[in-house]
Amino acid sequence: MSHLLDGVDTGLVTAPLEFTRWMNDQFKRVIAEKEKPDPSDPMSQFRYVKGRRDIIEASARQRPMLRLFDKNMKPIAQIAGERTASVEEMWSDSGQANVVLRYENWLTDFILHQTKIHEDLHLVVDPNPTAPTWRTRWGGKITGINAKRDSSGIHTLELEAISNRQHAKNLLFAANPIFPPEVQLPKMWVLPGNTRTILSASMFINLARLFFPLLSIPTNIFNPFSWINGGITGLDPLSWPLQVAFVNPLLDQSRLSVIGSAWTDWHSAMDDMLKDAGCGFRAYTWLEEDEDSPHTELVDIARGTVAEEFVDQATRPHRNCIIFAVEDKSGVTGPTGTAVDGVINLIGATLDDMITETLINLDENQDGETDPLFRKLFGVAPEKPKTVWYDGQFSGIIESERRQHKGPVKTIMTGSRSPAIVNQAQTFAIRYALSQLAQTIAFYGQAQGTEGLDNLYQGQLDNTLLAWMRFTDPTRALWAGDMAWQEHFEKGGGTAYTLSGVVTLRVGHYKTRAWQGFTVKVVNGRPHAIDVDVGLGDRAGFEQHGIIFTDQITAIKRTWSRQDPVTVSLAIGDDNDKEDPAARGLRALQAVWTTLSHFLGEGTIF
Repeated sequence: MSHLLDGVDTGLVTAPLEFTRWMNDQFKRVIAEKEKPDPSDPMSQFRYVKGRRDIIEASARQRPMLRLFDKNMKPIAQIAGERTASVEEMWSDSGQANVVLRYENWLTDFILHQTKIHEDLHLVVDPNPTAPTWRTRWGGKITGINAKRDSSGIHTLELEAISNRQHAKNLLFAANPIFPPEVQLPKMWVLPGNTRTILSASMFINLARLFFPLLSIPTNIFNPFSWINGGITGLDPLSWPLQVAFVNPLLDQSRLSVIGSAWTDWHSAMDDMLKDAGCGFRAYTWLEEDEDSPHTELVDIARGTVAEEFVDQATRPHRNCIIFAVEDKSGVTGPTGTAVDGVINLIGATLDDMITETLINLDENQDGETDPLFRKLFGVAPEKPKTVWYDGQFSGIIESERRQHKGPVKTIMTGSRSPAIVNQAQTFAIRYALSQLAQTIAFYGQAQGTEGLDNLYQGQLDNTLLAWMRFTDPTRALWAGDMAWQEHFEKGGGTAYTLSGVVTLRVGHYKTRAWQGFTVKVVNGRPHAIDVDVGLGDRAGFEQHGIIFTDQITAIKRTWSRQDPVTVSLAIGDDNDKEDPAARGLRALQAVWTTLSHFLGEGTIF
């Protein structure tokens, strides 16, 4: 019968009797599979566009494909018959997944009894089962297995998983990745450059410290049990279980920065850098069934040449693995299109953080965020989002919230210690006066005990002069009212009337300000489709009361059950207090100074 259907556009291919492929691979790609629409025929183009849109919307309603993988990321089975499931991917932290199965599921015995407790199991979720790809795939490690019996007598098996991004919290940036921990010189890993380039390079060399035998054995000379990690296959970086996506340093337009770390976990070391640059850290799950290489920027070098297909095939990983990638979703392009834009971006952003935020406070669109001034002049201002959810009767916005946090404090205070020069001048004056008194007494005749009289003072009056400082904001004093919060003490460096004290006052002033945050949840495909029109980390906007608020997509969550269809929701922005722009600017200046001092030998690098 299947031979009779050959050549007929049935939507299915002839399925041979084999058990080595997933059933979802048997479907054809129905969009423009055989021909493109006729440009001279409007109806042909309309049918093509409408059919494409219908396919995209229908694919979004499919139930995601759940698969179980073993400790070495080898497939075990496809999970079916789940009672409830939820999968969430987050931009700046590790997402989670939860799957509940009936206890009668045939995988229960394998999961509970045939797998030892210290053996890892992995969960892989493809949101679009008919077009699985590493770009949209969710992968994570199963961290909890709960066998339950509820009050109604139903037995279930619950799987709890955390996304592969959690690896960033369990990997370290070594102070010197080519020497063993027992011999660390220099004392700190310092690398300046554009954010994506330096982080990718740092991750690669630290993974080589773990998996590359010529490096992992010398760096673990006193830890021989780690030599079995990977074995001889570690000589091939494309065979590592954890890999880093290639970044073209010449075209990396992410903001210039500096990484400095001494055995700090990746997440902690990268967090502030990524937020300042508008970048994000992703952990993709790449499988051998995927059609293209995850090293897209390496393929782009040969794009449009005869070597494109060869490069794509040559850079494919040689096993199922996790690909770490640093992505720039800041919306900043720049005037040159090269790595020079990262330097211009840093200069413009620092000027905006130090001057525009503190002196000008420009906010033309009334969204509560200071508009970039210097970055716009330099051509590195973030572009307007391409995806906006407008408010209306048939809007795709499920719920949106704009929260104002009121109650500013009028006066900020800090201190506890006097500047060193004040204490030194005070000590000099008192001891000089005592020494002069001793000389005056000796002029009229030597008296017992007058010699060394100046040693009586041992700093008893230190930290009594100019040890505290305070600042009252006149705007808050005028507008907050008579019943406003009066005072706030900000702990910082502890020294008043110094640059550190001024910065501490600024931090306290910013923390006690009135501010607003916003969050929004939207439904998939109305009108924008997740993972097609917009993805995790992309800049997007939503309208509320005539004002468009713009931020990055911080989370994408999918939930479904036996009774309910797949619901996809995403969060734009968050309700957390933003970091002080002045602190961001000072951190940028500090990074430059730290780099110079380290290379000059004045820091902790030597």
